Amino acid sequence: MQSLAAQCKLIVSTTSSREPLITAEQVQPGTHITAMGSDDHGKQELAAELLGKADVVVADSISQCVDHGECCAAVRDGAINENAIVELGAVIKNPALGRTHDSQITIADLTGVAVQDIQIAKMIATRKKSEDTTA
Repeated sequence: MQSLAAQCKLIVSTTSSREPLITAEQVQPGTHITAMGSDDHGKQELAAELLGKADVVVADSISQCVDHGECCAAVRDGAINENAIVELGAVIKNPALGRTHDSQITIADLTGVAVQDIQIAKMIATRKKSEDTTA
């Protein structure tokens, strides 16, 4: 995992790991990580220090991610402050809250929010229907 993470600029983790798989030292400037595996208590894919190294940490739900997402260990261990986490909805509304330049390390902690999943599915279905009628 170490050599792979060091070479990648886009990482999506979806494991059920209970220990960090990616450390701060492995991640290069300009990398974006979307972590989706920590959807329950005790799961952790990213080292707490990695969230501390990140320029931007986005959570689908701050309260949920601090309870059992990647942000949980990072806040508990003092690597980040809960106030430094940006909620996904805020970034969608104001993209300037997200990545602002290519050298930033950004992390999205996604623990699963049903209403967001439903809206994404509706958007995809609407686009698919629109594409089918124009083809």
